Amino acid sequence: MVSFEPELPVEEVVKNWDKANKIYYGPERDYANFPRLVNPTTNPPVRLGFIPESWFQLFNEKTGVTGPYVFGAGLVTFLLSKEIWIVEHGFSHFLAFWLVFYYIYRKYGAKIGEYLDSLSESQMERHWYKPMKKTIEQSEATVKEAEKMIWSEDGQKYLFEAKRENVDLQLEAAYRQRQMEVFEAVKKRLDYQLEVDNSRRRIEQQHMVQWIVDQVFKGITPQQERDSLAKCIQDLKSLASKNPAAV
Repeated sequence: MVSFEPELPVEEVVKNWDKANKIYYGPERDYANFPRLVNPTTNPPVRLGFIPESWFQLFNEKTGVTGPYVFGAGLVTFLLSKEIWIVEHGFSHFLAFWLVFYYIYRKYGAKIGEYLDSLSESQMERHWYKPMKKTIEQSEATVKEAEKMIWSEDGQKYLFEAKRENVDLQLEAAYRQRQMEVFEAVKKRLDYQLEVDNSRRRIEQQHMVQWIVDQVFKGITPQQERDSLAKCIQDLKSLASKNPAAV
């Protein structure tokens, strides 16, 4: 894991980055006199196989089209006439070297160019693109780690509030559970007292009814019982005489 522990505060580092960007990429950057170096993708144009085209363009502005050729022929004539360039027995080696060089250029120049281009690409990949890609990945990982640290720091207060609310909810649940236990215990005791009162009242009623019945039976004499029975028979006979069809 990439650690993000700068010596300076984050705000100071960001200010330094902005300042550096304004210096190197700001509107005051002189790209005309001090352009950014760019690796050319192709070789500059040449004439006669080795003389740059820019030299001919420089002479064309002053001497015209034939000026560079006249200058070259005059320069060779001057060197030979003044014996600065001495033609001796080793001059054939010079001619042979450039003939072999021209042959190799015409025969293997394209392949050598492709090899050198691939070698340059591999060197650029190893010493520029790969380190730059690695640096960018490390910077992105550092930024992500810093964002996580900032988010974690900002979220600590919300985490503490959530934990505090969780504890309060647990205490409230325990309080309500104990209230329910007290309610159930009190209700059981009240139900017991109610059942005791109902049982006592039922027993008292049963005894009272039985006592009244017993007392009524005790108050009836045998003569009253016979008179009551005769009265009932007489009533039934009178009812039967009034309703002969029912009989």
